[in-house]
Amino acid sequence: MFGTRHYVPILRWKQAEKLALHRLLAGDKEKMTPLIEIIPVPFLPKTSDEGTTEDASTSKPLLQVDLTPDPGSVLRRQARDVLRFWGNSPFFLDLGHLEGTVPLVDGSTHALAYFADLARSYRMKPVPVTTLNRPANYRAATASILKLDRNGLCIRVNISELTDDMFARRLAEAIDELGASLAESDLVLDYGVFDVKAPGIADLLSKVPELQKWRSVIVARGAFPKDLQGLKPGTHKIARSDWTDWVNGLRGSAHSRWPSYSDYTIQYGQYIEPCKGANPSASIRYTLAEQWLIMRGEGIRNEGSPGAAQWNANAILLAENADFYGSGFSAGDAYISEMSREQKNHGSAGTWIQAGLNHHMSVVSRQIAAL
Repeated sequence: MFGTRHYVPILRWKQAEKLALHRLLAGDKEKMTPLIEIIPVPFLPKTSDEGTTEDASTSKPLLQVDLTPDPGSVLRRQARDVLRFWGNSPFFLDLGHLEGTVPLVDGSTHALAYFADLARSYRMKPVPVTTLNRPANYRAATASILKLDRNGLCIRVNISELTDDMFARRLAEAIDELGASLAESDLVLDYGVFDVKAPGIADLLSKVPELQKWRSVIVARGAFPKDLQGLKPGTHKIARSDWTDWVNGLRGSAHSRWPSYSDYTIQYGQYIEPCKGANPSASIRYTLAEQWLIMRGEGIRNEGSPGAAQWNANAILLAENADFYGSGFSAGDAYISEMSREQKNHGSAGTWIQAGLNHHMSVVSRQIAAL
């Protein structure tokens, strides 16, 4: 599908990620294939207060009505959003986070198969992602999609699996079960959270059977911290260790095939849903060549805090900073520049993450293309 000079951002499919992807420049989109993870939140039950229906003067407690979304309607909305915000270009599709959460659609169809049916009708090109230990019905859905669409498949393996003595055998069995060939298969070596003590990329590549025959080989890591709680309000820089380690390995590698680069953008390398009612800090996450610039604010609901206006104040500091790429670099940079001049509209945690995501993907896609 592609070689080293291509970018695979891993995106948990939320509104900020959708809009950040949508607002990329066309030239940057051409240099990447996103790995989209559908998350369980839209499928989870919600409750609503129904109220009393008889004597209004009584003090009967309100009834809590369970509002469980129909999985089919949620998947239809998610599929339409992928079409709207990404279009008909290929993308990796991973529904692993839904296992054990989302029931069969209409009692019979696996969510992955249902999504693929929708994608087929929309002329989208999803490449289904599976692992070596997904349930049998997930693997069966993957095999069926491969047979119907011939868009290929993606196998995502973690580091403990890759370093296991039985890896080559388990991988061969999985490929055979799915009815695939290596020429139509992509392999993601997923470190998850970056760890300097983990085996090096070159060591992992030596454990991949028939390295040259895979359609694509991708290494994924995330060096962005779990949260910003360890940073005091102010300006900080954090090393982009996932990027610098990958590019330094590329420059010094004796391997005939170096993997494509994938990261978790400006998010943590492990999926953790924020707590309801969290008090986000008014912070900006801004990607530089080898670091992240963090403009750290206080919690917007802290007692005595300047609140959301901190975002605008930080935007002013960033726009005046020598590290700022300029308003014309990306949609995210245009937003930062605009908000540095804004006095009434402060944005929200979502819009600032969106701006940071859009800027990050623009930076990385151009870094890789310039190698």
